[in-house]
Amino acid sequence: MQLTRVFLDIETLPPDEERLKTLDPKRVRRLLKKRKGTGDDCEGCTEEEIRSLSLHAEYGRVLSIAVIVEQDDGSILHRGVLGRDRETRLFHCDEPRVLRAFWALLATFDVSRDVIVGHNVFWDLKFLRKRSLVNRIRPSVHLTFARYRCQPIYDTQQEWCTWDYGAYITLDDLADVLGVGFGKTEGMHGSRVYDEYRAGNHERIAEYNLRDVELVRAIYYRLVAPEAEVVGPEAEAIAAAPAGR
Repeated sequence: MQLTRVFLDIETLPPDEERLKTLDPKRVRRLLKKRKGTGDDCEGCTEEEIRSLSLHAEYGRVLSIAVIVEQDDGSILHRGVLGRDRETRLFHCDEPRVLRAFWALLATFDVSRDVIVGHNVFWDLKFLRKRSLVNRIRPSVHLTFARYRCQPIYDTQQEWCTWDYGAYITLDDLADVLGVGFGKTEGMHGSRVYDEYRAGNHERIAEYNLRDVELVRAIYYRLVAPEAEVVGPEAEAIAAAPAGR
């Protein structure tokens, strides 16, 4: 069997309207560490607090997962964004469906041979694991999240920063430093996903999500083979990436 590489990036949202109705502000503030576990007498969560929950798997939810699965010979087994209706191309917001589709893609993943690649991907994978447990879905892969390793999880941020505690570099900044050839979708950032979703700009979010994965893929090849020219599968990724708008 050939080595398989899985490049991924997720986009998340705050809880939906039904879940928001049942949220306990004190629990939310304990999670956000704003009230040192005591909360206050507010009747509900503030807009800022609700938005912040998109970063916490306890209450946030997975909107989409952009995934590229390729084998060691560069052949692409999958490239796309999970979470959209095939006909309308709109996000269906059926989180269990998204999670099941993702774990199905990794059904044959071998932790002793294969690798999952992403930028700050430890966060993505932990989020996916927690949301799977919340939704009573068993992950098809058991990941230990051991630090200071690059297999089976390769985090481009950690590899660039050499696991230096507190060190951080954004995906876009790292792409600029390495000169991989293309940037992120113009005007888009993770903090804008919720607003773009509420505005109905689903295609824009999907483009942004997939483009980040293409960017991660190009960066990965620069990090593992810095002497190589941008040719082969990574060049195809750059050529296939849609222009920002």
